Amino acid sequence: MSFIEGFGIGLAMIIFVGPVFFLLLNSSFQYGIKAGVSVVFGIIVSDIVCVTLCYYGLSSFMTVSQNQFWIGIIGSCILFGLGINYLLKKAVIIEGVSLASKKLSTFFIKGFSVNFFNPFVFVVWFGVFKYGQQKYEDTTSVLVFLIAVLAGILTTDLLKVFLSEKLKRFISADRLKIFFRVTGVVLLIFSFRLAYLVW
Repeated sequence: MSFIEGFGIGLAMIIFVGPVFFLLLNSSFQYGIKAGVSVVFGIIVSDIVCVTLCYYGLSSFMTVSQNQFWIGIIGSCILFGLGINYLLKKAVIIEGVSLASKKLSTFFIKGFSVNFFNPFVFVVWFGVFKYGQQKYEDTTSVLVFLIAVLAGILTTDLLKVFLSEKLKRFISADRLKIFFRVTGVVLLIFSFRLAYLVW
C-alpha cells in the first residue's frame, strides 16, 4: 500500500514544470537520449540527497530561512547562467551524436545542481517526508513510501526524455532556436523569481 501511494505521488509530480523540465527537454532535443538520461540521473540523485537529509533529521538545517537564502542565491545564479547560455546558444540539431563520458557527466552535474540548489525542492521533500511519517507508523513502510516516490519521479522524467526523442523528428533548427530562446527567458524568470522569494 505504501509503495502504490508513494509511486502515485511521484507520478503526480509531473505537474510541476520547473527549470529542470526545460533543461531536460533541451538536452534531449539537442543531444539525444543519453544526454537527457544523464540529466534525469542528476535530478534523481539530488532528490535522493534531499530524502537522505530528511531521513537523518537534517532537513531542519535546509529549511532555516538563512540557509535557504544562500541556497536560493546559488540556485538563482546557476539558473541565470543557464538562461543566458540558452539565449546565446546556436540551434544545431546533432544527428547520431556520440557523447563522451566527460560530456555526460556535465549533463549529470547540470541536472543535479539545478534541482539541488532550488530550496523549494527541499520544502516539497520535507512535506512528502512528514506525510509519510504521519501516514505510516513503521520505518520500513516510510522507506518503501519514499523509494516509491523517487521511482515515480524517475519514471516520469525518463518518459519525458523518450517522448522528446520521438518529437525530435518534428524539430527544425528554426524551431529549436525559438525553443532555446523561450527556455532562456523562462530560466531567467525562474532565476529572478527565486532570488526575489528568498531575499
